[in-house]
Amino acid sequence: MLFPYVDKNTPFVLSPESLDWYLSKGWYRMGGHIFTTHFLFFQEQPFSAIWIRQDLKTHQFSKSQRKLMRKNAKLFDVASGPRIIDVEREKLYARYAANFDGHLSPTISDSLEDYKVNTGIFNTWETTIRDKISGKLVAVSYFDLGGTSTASILGIYDPLLSTFSLGYYTMLLEMKFCHERRLEYYYPGYVVPGYQRFDYKLRLRASEYFDLRSESWIPYNLEDISHNGPVESQRRILGNLAALLHPEGPVNTGFYVYPLFEAKLYDSNTDNYLAYPYFVPLGRDSENTLVLVVYDPSEEVFLVLHCSLVPNTMLSFKLSHLSGSVGANYFTDLLRVEKLLLRSSSVEAIHDLLRQATQDLNS
Repeated sequence: MLFPYVDKNTPFVLSPESLDWYLSKGWYRMGGHIFTTHFLFFQEQPFSAIWIRQDLKTHQFSKSQRKLMRKNAKLFDVASGPRIIDVEREKLYARYAANFDGHLSPTISDSLEDYKVNTGIFNTWETTIRDKISGKLVAVSYFDLGGTSTASILGIYDPLLSTFSLGYYTMLLEMKFCHERRLEYYYPGYVVPGYQRFDYKLRLRASEYFDLRSESWIPYNLEDISHNGPVESQRRILGNLAALLHPEGPVNTGFYVYPLFEAKLYDSNTDNYLAYPYFVPLGRDSENTLVLVVYDPSEEVFLVLHCSLVPNTMLSFKLSHLSGSVGANYFTDLLRVEKLLLRSSSVEAIHDLLRQATQDLNS
C-alpha cells in the first residue's frame, strides 16, 4: 500500500470528531469535499504543501498582534456566528476577487459549494468586520468548527482598506473565538516554501507542521523543510540517483518531472494513479510496462514501480496547470501504478535490479 499523498473524499455526513481527525492527518476542506495533498504545481514546477496549525493550548497572542487587535477594535465592529451568504457578502467578495492576483471561484457559494440549502456537511461559521460609523461590511471570513479544532477556510476584505491588514485580522479574530470556546487547534491550511503567496499564514507565529516522516505535528522548521520537505527530498535524492545511473550524461539526464501527480483529485474512482512529482525511469519490462523509481519521503525509501500509460488523459481530468510550455524532462502522459517491484533505502539494490534485468535480456 502506497502512502496517500493525494486523496479526496466526499462524505455524506461528517461529525465534529471526524473533522478533527481529518485535520489532524493533514486533510482540509475543498468546496464540499475534504482532501489532502503534499505536492503542488505552480509556475511549472512542483512545490511542497506544508500543512500547519496552531496549538491553542499553549498559544498566546504576540505584542504586535495584540496591538493590531486593539487598534482595529477602535475602528471596526466585529461579530461571529453561523455563516451567512447573502448579496452584501457576495458584493464584497466580487470587489476582493477583482483585485486578487490568482484564480478564485465566481462566488462565495461556489467557493464553499454552499448554496444556502441546510444540507451541508460542514458546520461553517463566520467572522464579520464592519466600519463603526457607517456599518459597512469591510471583511468576512468563514471557518469550520470541529469538536476540538477549527479550520480557517476563506477570508475576504475590501481591497481599499488593505493597510488595516483585515485578512490577517480576521484570522486573529478566529483564533480569539477558538480561545473563548476552549478549542485546542486552529488550522489555517498549508504554506508553500519558495512560493510566497501563502506566507501570510506564518505571521500567526509558533506554528506546528505535519511531518510526513513521523506522521506527527512538530515545530515549524524552515531549515529542515528546505532540505527534507516532501518535494525537496525527492528532488535532491532522485537527482543524485539519476547522476549515478547516468554519470556521462548532462545534468538531469533520466530525471523526470511528472506534473500529473494530482490526478486522483480529478478522478477519485481510481486509487492507483502515480502520485509522485518526480521519477527516474529504468526502462521497460517484457510486457512493455514502464519501470521507474520514485522516492517516498514518508518512509524515506526508494520504490521501483511498474506503471502503465492511461489513455484519453484529457478525458480523465483538466490539465490546466500545463497550459504553458514545459521542458524536455517533463513526462506528461498519465501513469497508473500496476505493481510495486522493490522497496529499499539502498541505491545498490536498484543497481542489482538493473544488472539482473540486463542479464535476463542477454540470456
